[in-house]
Amino acid sequence: MAIDINSLLDAEIVRTEEDSMTQSMVVTLLVDTEAGEHSQERKLRFDHVTHYSRSEIPYEGYPVILEVSEVVPEIDKSFDIDPNRKRYKIDTTSGIVVLEFEKCVEIEES
Repeated sequence: MAIDINSLLDAEIVRTEEDSMTQSMVVTLLVDTEAGEHSQERKLRFDHVTHYSRSEIPYEGYPVILEVSEVVPEIDKSFDIDPNRKRYKIDTTSGIVVLEFEKCVEIEES
């Protein structure tokens, strides 16, 4: 799945769950609906995550996504170097997240 970057802007990151055994990460977001009246919860699962870093600055409340960019600073690692992986730099109100992964799927709640 390609990430719709514009749909993530201004979303609040309410939870991040990492699973080192499967190298996956589930991110729960609160996204404003098109009507703007209520927030809707969305879950994205990132599979085969090979790089995740976060710089933190003091901020109260949930981090809000300000900008998502595919222009990522050089990642320093010596394993699983694959130029076909997806990389994103995510600027939030509480710092910068850099994420490298194989694929992303939206988890539908049942």
